[in-house]
Amino acid sequence: MVSVVVSNASINIVPLPSSVKETNGTYQLRDGATVVYNNKLLKPAAGYLVEKLAPATGYSFEVRKGVRGDICLVLADNKNPEDESYTLSVSANGIVIASASYKGIIHGISSLRQLLPHEIESPSKVAGKVWTVPTVEISDKPAYEWRGMMLDPVRHFYSMEETKRFLDHMALYKFSKFHWHLIDSQAWRIEIKKYPLLTDKGAWRDPAKENIDVACEKMAKEGNDPAMKLPRAYFKTKDGKEVYGGYYSQKEIKEIVAYAAVRGIDVVPELDMPGHNHMATRCYPWLGCAHDGTDPLCVGSDATLKFCKNVYKEVFRLFPFGYAEIGGDEVQRKKWENCPLCQERVRKEGLKDMAELQSWFTREMEKFFNKHGRRLIGWDEILEGGVSPTATVNWWQGYHTDVVQKSTSGGNEVICCPTTFCYFDYGQDSTTIKKLYTSDIVPADLTPQQKRLVKGIQANIWGEYIPTEARMQYMVFPRILALAEKAWTADGSQNWDDFVYRLVGQTMRLDALKINYRPLEAAATPGFLDIYRRLKAEQK
Repeated sequence: MVSVVVSNASINIVPLPSSVKETNGTYQLRDGATVVYNNKLLKPAAGYLVEKLAPATGYSFEVRKGVRGDICLVLADNKNPEDESYTLSVSANGIVIASASYKGIIHGISSLRQLLPHEIESPSKVAGKVWTVPTVEISDKPAYEWRGMMLDPVRHFYSMEETKRFLDHMALYKFSKFHWHLIDSQAWRIEIKKYPLLTDKGAWRDPAKENIDVACEKMAKEGNDPAMKLPRAYFKTKDGKEVYGGYYSQKEIKEIVAYAAVRGIDVVPELDMPGHNHMATRCYPWLGCAHDGTDPLCVGSDATLKFCKNVYKEVFRLFPFGYAEIGGDEVQRKKWENCPLCQERVRKEGLKDMAELQSWFTREMEKFFNKHGRRLIGWDEILEGGVSPTATVNWWQGYHTDVVQKSTSGGNEVICCPTTFCYFDYGQDSTTIKKLYTSDIVPADLTPQQKRLVKGIQANIWGEYIPTEARMQYMVFPRILALAEKAWTADGSQNWDDFVYRLVGQTMRLDALKINYRPLEAAATPGFLDIYRRLKAEQK
């Protein structure tokens, strides 16, 4: 017998709010409704709300600064950008969303969207629909500040429109950080004006000579799956050859950053260094130890160090958020053992091995990051050879559970994104969602002091075998909803049986958004399927 703690099926919000008190009534949204904001900082939020309400309703809304209206957005006098808590009050007379921060207002808008019928997500007018919201008092706040999704457009490219859609979906489920993996061995996706070859040459490749491209095309053909086929939109003819790829201009980068900010999301750029740099060394061979276009970067070379800093100098002008990601994972350090410049660096700095050489490089870059008002994040390999206590660690190696203990014991902040639960490019089975929801993504054996150093939780979507937006959505949804709740809702309020009911209800919203999610029938245990079939029958 399944225990259910859902009080009323009309309240279906993911992630689960801290407190929900429903009364017996509804508010009806009408044409000509006024959306007011009490502080000019909220003008973009008001525009965003109307952008989400207008298409499906077909209504016109009046947006203005003020304190009285049908929907009121209220920024508290004691503004605090770090306070993402909000209240959402719905009465028969109107709606009030209040917070001490812009982000909190956006989260309130996300909850309001989920209180409306799922058809509100339709991109065009839904005829004959009465748009009602249950009268309710919601008080809500996140468990973790860092609720992240990492997208990899390097292995396979995503357009501006596809990236914006992903940000929209993140905002609906209250994610706060978009980790954007912009370079790797297979391509360079961000325009760097000082080094134009990085995109002129490095953003494009011959798909017939790239293993992951060949593999995707083979899977598409053998499985008769168009979602695995390389999109023709990202092919062009260059120097008489057909090549595949794309990149983001600095103007486009700024557009994405601004788009995300309106939705309460910070964009975290990652330019992986010193490993995963085959493409950079192919474009500028002098960056590598042997000048032969192979990985990794030569950290013994002052010219290479200057290149890294010049690249990030342009990056910092594009991304205002206070953190940036240097990567630092899977470095082929053996190459440095036979490099005279790297060996001279080891001797000069008094280092004992290649792990310490990488740590020297990371600390040098961190000083540069700090000088430009940024804090450095790296994958957990940056701990090898020693790391400064001000660096933030992305724990990804799920089988190395001591990483979080080691990091937090040394005073380092940690973002938990272990392979065991948070690699959304990994295959799924009938237990995937439940394991994600019911397991300790943040290790349970941390002291209170160590727990305070856990910034939050993130999922990573590596793109080797995800060549299209449709395939990406299939791998990400609906398990992203489980991750959203793990990162937002306090541990003591998480309940699998309750989540199952809300997850099933959310599938209609995903349908309205035209998201190509993995069907729950394929993702569910037998007990889950019983609930799913019963609720789907009720929905009909």
